[in-house]
Amino acid sequence: MAVKAPHPPTRSTPSAIKQFSNFTRTGAGLEKTLRLIQALATIVIETSIDNGTVTTWSTAKSQLALTRRFFRFFNFLDCFERVYDLLGSSSATGSRTGADGFPTTLIELGRWTCLGLYFMLEDCTILHAMDVYPVYWNKPVLVEAYKFWFYALALSIVGALWGLLFAPGSASVGKAQQDEKKGGSSKERKDGGSGPLMKRIVVDGCDLLIPGVFLGWIPVSELVVGMAMVVSTLVAGRDIWIKAQQA
Repeated sequence: MAVKAPHPPTRSTPSAIKQFSNFTRTGAGLEKTLRLIQALATIVIETSIDNGTVTTWSTAKSQLALTRRFFRFFNFLDCFERVYDLLGSSSATGSRTGADGFPTTLIELGRWTCLGLYFMLEDCTILHAMDVYPVYWNKPVLVEAYKFWFYALALSIVGALWGLLFAPGSASVGKAQQDEKKGGSSKERKDGGSGPLMKRIVVDGCDLLIPGVFLGWIPVSELVVGMAMVVSTLVAGRDIWIKAQQA
């Protein structure tokens, strides 16, 4: 008589507290948590009529924004590494790159270059933000930094739209980010269909309001910016949450 093999023990689902702990133990997860609180603080500030509440939450918002800057202080290195990889891959396969791949590569080069310049310029003002070394050129540098951030997000959206409309199967050579992040590589397109690209459009489209409002290029209220931040944080954080539970 055949002996049945014992069933492997079933893995119990961790509690919500345990899952949240797993999420916040990762750098990306903790950054997204702080970003969500910052977005909620923006909403409270814009909807509250009590001056004391506005002052308290304004202080919390500024401190959270400063804290999150430390998480992305060296992000420019990753951006320029991607630019280097794109330049290497495009030169190695230049003769074989089709009509779809060429504009995609150019879009991604512009995207990651602008994002790297944004991080670099923002890093130059961090001592001013900490009140350690105030400088008179803080605002002009931040304005230029936010311009590059706006360009990077706009190019990311254009690249995702190009992938959806004109380059099926090779949507983008970028790698998924986060933070707020968010590639759209051909492997992602192959494995997940158009889902990753749609998610990228939603996340970057919401985040585009932040530099757009700062620069005065997009005429919406801070309340709209706060709500858009909540949406982009939750959408981008879902993948980080799932990955944290699998670690």
